[in-house]
Amino acid sequence: MATAKIRKTPGICNGAACIGRTQIPVWQLIALRAQGCSDANLLSDYPQLTRDDLKAVHTYYAQNTEEIDAAIAAEHSEG
Repeated sequence: MATAKIRKTPGICNGAACIGRTQIPVWQLIALRAQGCSDANLLSDYPQLTRDDLKAVHTYYAQNTEEIDAAIAAEHSEG
């Protein structure tokens, strides 16, 4: 399952869905994509990520769109 790399851990990133070993929130990567950042740019900017990680992020987002969109909206309202 592609989303097996995605984890929610209480106390880490406020319990947001993250790429487990990196603690990078899914919402952050999806927000960057929405701003026009390509997968190639994400891989360059986050060298700890792999193409499989990004595939997991995209799959997780497709299956949990409301959750991730709400996290992005919450982050923007705080910032």
